[in-house]
Amino acid sequence: MMIHLLTLLVVGAVVGVTAERLVERAMPFGWIGAITAGLLGAWLMTDGFHIAIAPKFTVAGIPLLSAILGAMIVVYGWSMVTRKGSFGYRHARTH
Repeated sequence: MMIHLLTLLVVGAVVGVTAERLVERAMPFGWIGAITAGLLGAWLMTDGFHIAIAPKFTVAGIPLLSAILGAMIVVYGWSMVTRKGSFGYRHARTH
């Protein structure tokens, strides 16, 4: 149980940071924001839209390409909703 949770957090972090780099935007609160974007993006694509791109590439039951695409949508959407400087939004290159 604890190993599965830790695996989900690591996958969420990797997916979230990858999405931040691809979109060139960053979520607030650093790693916590990246993990949130990664997990929310994975949930959005797999359970919300029921889209699984390359379902063979999974880790802990999360299709990686779908999760990255979903996290990119979350990161970009968050950056469009918030103005620069509010809610901790920043450009990814300022890390």
